[in-house]
Amino acid sequence: MKRVKHFLLAFSLLLPTLSGAQEVANATFLELTPDAQSAGMAGTGLAITDNGSTAIFHNASTIAFSQDVMGASYSYADINKDNALHSASLFYRIGREGKHGFTLGFRHYKQPSSYVNDKKENDILNFNPHAWSLEAGYFRSMTQNLALSLTFRYLQTKSYPNTDNKGTVCLDLGATYHRNMSILDEMASWSIGFQAANLGRKLDGQKLPARLGLGGAIDLPFSMENRLQVALDLNYLLPSDYRHLQASVGAEYNFLKYGVVRAGYHFGDKDKGVGNYGTLGCGINFWPIRADFSYVLADKDNFMHKTWQISLGVVF
Repeated sequence: MKRVKHFLLAFSLLLPTLSGAQEVANATFLELTPDAQSAGMAGTGLAITDNGSTAIFHNASTIAFSQDVMGASYSYADINKDNALHSASLFYRIGREGKHGFTLGFRHYKQPSSYVNDKKENDILNFNPHAWSLEAGYFRSMTQNLALSLTFRYLQTKSYPNTDNKGTVCLDLGATYHRNMSILDEMASWSIGFQAANLGRKLDGQKLPARLGLGGAIDLPFSMENRLQVALDLNYLLPSDYRHLQASVGAEYNFLKYGVVRAGYHFGDKDKGVGNYGTLGCGINFWPIRADFSYVLADKDNFMHKTWQISLGVVF
């Protein structure tokens, strides 16, 4: 219990310094789902305990309940045919029992090219606005069923040519409670995950898209070859101009041991966010390699229209 108290004390000391968000600007790419597994389930991931290295983008504390010791992944997303998101991540559980460990992540977001007037050179330039983040997290099992995590992130953006890059730092706080259920030979389990994300200072004069998230997941392994997982995430965005509640529900079914199919639906505010959209996904899980694909079903005026994503990962 002392470790839990010390961890929570650190959280409480850091929150007043780094929290707060009024407006959302270049850092909005942090709200894009950076991996195909979660994207196929409408972005759920706050309580899913088998998303391995990509957990740093959702809730790093879930890694403490992973069955794998280490892993790495890479993902590419084509968003609305004009925007691109690259992401890479890895994790490692330390010690024989793997009660604690670290995880690293990187994201690079590029917007469509546009012609910009360069006042210094009195010329017209073709420029791609872009932003990237580098993050490092630490997770630890505090008890048999409870794990906590702390993730630090450095953000940098370049919105115009011949201008200085703008940067800032922020952090995520995560917690997961995981427990087995007395059904299916006690192999079934449920999890509850919490995350306070993007708590930091302004980036290029704009505050970050801070949010609070609460999620739940149920894992039902019917056999060694068939398994169903259902997840629900609730996220509340804090910026005053974009303040709203959004929800995502998703399901994943593993069949014949290696095949995976997914589906999900995201509920959002079209005036303050990306609105509503559905998702489909599939994958192959041939240990230690896994490959995943996702596609978004959205209206033409939705930012996520015709978005697809592919991920490749390895675990040990």
